[in-house]
Amino acid sequence: MADTDFSSAPKPLIYDLLNRLNAAFARVHRNMEALEQAGIFDPLMMQSLNRQSEQLRAGANYHLLGAMRRIEERDRERFSQPSFSQLGFSQPNKE
Repeated sequence: MADTDFSSAPKPLIYDLLNRLNAAFARVHRNMEALEQAGIFDPLMMQSLNRQSEQLRAGANYHLLGAMRRIEERDRERFSQPSFSQLGFSQPNKE
């Protein structure tokens, strides 16, 4: 996995892009339903295509949000531990 430090891609942008991705999946779902309602396509095929798009959406969210969860957990751990300098101590000697 590529857990980055977000030096080139800030978290708000990533979350915005994930939101846009999910909005696009919602548009696909609405359009698939509208095509099915038109009644000129095979209903079973339309349902199958709709399930496939939902499976893709769920899989993308599972993996992408899982990666973000790991990054957030790493950051929570990193930011919850005060540094030696914040505590008024010098760095310990490594021997």
